[in-house]
Amino acid sequence: MKFSSTNIIHGFKTAIAASLSYSITVLLNLDYGHWAVLSTVIVMQVYVADSVEICLYRFIASITGAVIGVMILIIIPESSYWIGCSLFVAIGIYSSFARYKVRNRMSVITIVIIVMTGKYVQDVFIFGLYRVLEICIGMFCAFIVSISILPKRKIDVLNERLQEQAKECSEKCQILVDAFISKQQNVNETLVDDLIKDVWANHELLQKIYQNEALIYQKRFNENMSTKVSTLNRSAERLRNMIRTLNSLDNNGHDIIMSLELEKLSEESGKTLVMVMMNEPSPTVDDLKDAIISVNKKFLEIREKGFIRKFDSKRLIQIFSFYSSLLYFAEDILTLAKNH
Repeated sequence: MKFSSTNIIHGFKTAIAASLSYSITVLLNLDYGHWAVLSTVIVMQVYVADSVEICLYRFIASITGAVIGVMILIIIPESSYWIGCSLFVAIGIYSSFARYKVRNRMSVITIVIIVMTGKYVQDVFIFGLYRVLEICIGMFCAFIVSISILPKRKIDVLNERLQEQAKECSEKCQILVDAFISKQQNVNETLVDDLIKDVWANHELLQKIYQNEALIYQKRFNENMSTKVSTLNRSAERLRNMIRTLNSLDNNGHDIIMSLELEKLSEESGKTLVMVMMNEPSPTVDDLKDAIISVNKKFLEIREKGFIRKFDSKRLIQIFSFYSSLLYFAEDILTLAKNH
């Protein structure tokens, strides 16, 4: 088993949060302080966004579970048989709904805590309030430690992912352009499949950042992140279109007169994309703009001289389709860089 620095830090933070919650319950002289410690361990997650989300779920679930648990203790006779039946029904119902809402599973935990430990108490209302208090202490400790001690933010994770994906986009684009100018060779259909799955996963990660981290770390939150994610997603789709275009015909292609311009366009597009994703303060866009102008100028020159007449209709569509996909790829990146 391999332990990363992330695992070690998470274990260290969980231990601190659990010790803090235990200390608070001792100071307040709470009879069931162990529930606070257990809540801390349950709520504590590696990433801040996940900890915040679980805290919210746990809080709602605690209130719901406490109300149901207290109702069971009031309504059901003091009999092991009836207590068992009520637990069977409550746990069965809430567990069946757990697939739809995570907090339903957490409600079950609170119900069990209230019912199993409060069977013989005199004042079930006060008992229920104290159990919620203990659970909230655990959540509070986990939350404070998560955001204040070596916090691991998902926005940082997303930044790292975008940088890696931008480099991969650049490399794949160069591979496709090389195949195109080498008489339109076929390429592996699955060349960018993993990349596309990865960039689609960015949307879910971004949503968690918006919901849970943006309010806590407003100064660190980059509002341009959504544009980056969308642009990278479109870039990966352009690459897939280029693959389909290359594989639409056999390998008996033609030499491409504007190969130098296409290579330059691919190189500058990839370079600019990586610079933007690496959060360069002012990425240079002049070279990419020049590359786009140059390839468009060359294309018009070739068309005016009638060189495209040598292509049959299918090959002509292939050439235009690949050229358009690469051009849109570059223009998307240029727009992103200008607004960075």
